[in-house]
Amino acid sequence: MAGIDKAAIGFSIAIVAIGVAFAMYGDASQNAGPSVSSPAVTSTAPEPKMDEPKASPQKPMKAGWERATSQQDPGIGHESHQLAVLLAPSENVYSGTLLYDASENIQLVTLRGPVGADEKPAKTWTPDGETIFELTFVDPKNAKGEWEFSGNALAVHTMKTNTFVVDYKILDLTETEAKIVEMKEEVTMKDTTTKPAGPTTHTVDMPKGTSVPGCEETNTCYLPADLTINAGDTVEWVNVDTAAHTVTGGSPADGPSGVFDSSLVMGGASYSFTFEDAGSYDYFCMVHPWMVGSVTVN
Repeated sequence: MAGIDKAAIGFSIAIVAIGVAFAMYGDASQNAGPSVSSPAVTSTAPEPKMDEPKASPQKPMKAGWERATSQQDPGIGHESHQLAVLLAPSENVYSGTLLYDASENIQLVTLRGPVGADEKPAKTWTPDGETIFELTFVDPKNAKGEWEFSGNALAVHTMKTNTFVVDYKILDLTETEAKIVEMKEEVTMKDTTTKPAGPTTHTVDMPKGTSVPGCEETNTCYLPADLTINAGDTVEWVNVDTAAHTVTGGSPADGPSGVFDSSLVMGGASYSFTFEDAGSYDYFCMVHPWMVGSVTVN
């Protein structure tokens, strides 16, 4: 556009100069007087410059490693999280050592399954509410490190909405066929049938860091959060956190039920309760009400 404007200006100046010349020629032929030349006209306006787009900053990729970019976690209840799948779900079981270097702190995830209808794992993940995987969720609170893993899928995760990148390398990767896994499950089931059918004590941990919100997003404020036992069994809650917690029957919304209450359980201490009657028992922490759990008694 600037070139066209200059040409138009030059063309106009030329027309004016020619007209002036003819006029002066006419005057000269009649008056023979001196001629006066017009000063040259030049354009001094600078040409406009366009701003060049700035490249967005990106974490440099580690040489010889693979890179993955996170996407929205497709798991139900995890829609506000980010997930980068490193090994897609398979019928085979992966195992190996993961080396990772991410753009921010991440959590490590493996999935086992899909699990059977009779299995009740403590932590689960599902994309549709029907296909259920047992979830192993580790929070090393770092952006780089290594992890020995085993599962039907491998991923890294954050509880944030913004995307992240992770460079990774998997060492000594092996795959075990599903038939071997089925045989192991059958052996486990046979072994469990030989155990004596007497009252049993079940252990539930109150993990470290549960005194601040966050564990409720992964249902890990008590481990396991949902427990199924038989009438006459005992549940022992062990506080492995440094903060004091309670195990109080009821819910944060409705308050204590009065069935059981540990009062304050200090760090390193425990509380036990024997369930004599069948039913479903919800419980929570009076000090940290986001901590909830349940016991189902058959």
